[in-house]
Amino acid sequence: MSKTYKDIHEEPIMASEPVAAYGEPTTYAMPSKSVSAKERIMASTVSVDEYFDELITSATNS
Repeated sequence: MSKTYKDIHEEPIMASEPVAAYGEPTTYAMPSKSVSAKERIMASTVSVDEYFDELITSATNS
């Protein structure tokens, strides 16, 4: 038992009729001069070693 399907492309697509790109991901370009969120976070972050070095230094100076 085979099914028959109706051809839904009855008219040829013309160049003046753009085809919608369904399912295609939309990408947005960020300006190159802006600072990313990761760069902002990393600029205000210290490593664990730096943190404990400062903590030990402040504890021994007290």
